[in-house]
Amino acid sequence: MERKKILVVGSCFLVLVLLAGCAATSGSRSYGSKVSVVEPLEVSSMLRFNDVPVPAGFTTLDKESFAFQNDVTRVALLKYVGGKSVDEVVAFYKAQMPMYNWSPINIIEYERRIMNYEREGESCIVTVEGKGRKSTVTIAISPKSRPMKVKAEK
Repeated sequence: MERKKILVVGSCFLVLVLLAGCAATSGSRSYGSKVSVVEPLEVSSMLRFNDVPVPAGFTTLDKESFAFQNDVTRVALLKYVGGKSVDEVVAFYKAQMPMYNWSPINIIEYERRIMNYEREGESCIVTVEGKGRKSTVTIAISPKSRPMKVKAEK
């Protein structure tokens, strides 16, 4: 029964994160700009979870973060801020997540960048937002949800 409660809470959390990430925005993006080469970022030595990397120099926003973990599952919403550009941070996660056995599912890029990863039993959503010369990274980890069965109305 306890496992079922955790799965329900984790699934609800994942749905809320996805809905927040899918909110419509009115921003625009220039596709004709020059592409610059960015130096890869280093992984921080202080990680909340040893299998989810964070760029070196990023600090945890403790009041906006939480994590729950037991021997069966984990659910977390971790928020970090650091002095790197959005493009540098996105390149960091594209390179690092596969090294930690996370498989990329998709990437949604507009004003904020949302990268969805998964592995057996878990999902991880990395959202990167820029403000000036700083970036905010939000990492949402939850159990992988099972497909919903929808009954057709007669």
